[in-house]
Amino acid sequence: MFWIKILASIMIFIPSTIIGIMLSRKYSNRVENITSLINCILILDTEIIHLSNPVNLAFKNVYERSKSKVSIIFLKTIETLNNNRDSNLYSAFKNTLEVERLKYNFTKQDKEILLSLAKVIGVTDREEQKKYFDTTIEQLKIQRKQAIEEANKNEKLYKKLGIIFALLIILILI
Repeated sequence: MFWIKILASIMIFIPSTIIGIMLSRKYSNRVENITSLINCILILDTEIIHLSNPVNLAFKNVYERSKSKVSIIFLKTIETLNNNRDSNLYSAFKNTLEVERLKYNFTKQDKEILLSLAKVIGVTDREEQKKYFDTTIEQLKIQRKQAIEEANKNEKLYKKLGIIFALLIILILI
């Protein structure tokens, strides 16, 4: 009987702890994804403003040069744009963000910042685009700072909740 209780306790403790860890990771993943997104925007800025590459080539180069999982957004946006000739960059970017939203833990504000940039890429002149790139990067840095604060606060909480929940169930059952 003793070994059955130990085995049942382990079977409760491990999954509950893993669930707590998984829930806590969404906060650190958001920080990583925003950081990668800032790097992608910097590459896009270089591609469009300094190298004068067309949007299709600039987005593909962002995907190839970044090597982060967030950069797939840029590749899929261009694929969506190429597959649907009636679409524009903004709607292709919006569709891609909707499809990929669960992977990156972006908030509504994060998406709005990206979409506001997508509205002006290729539509305005270089000086205006440069201003939007700079503004977008500054806004994303603010979002990253908030994400770091949330991660510091909530990661430990979810990890501890997973363990405490498991111990509580074990105490109730034993």
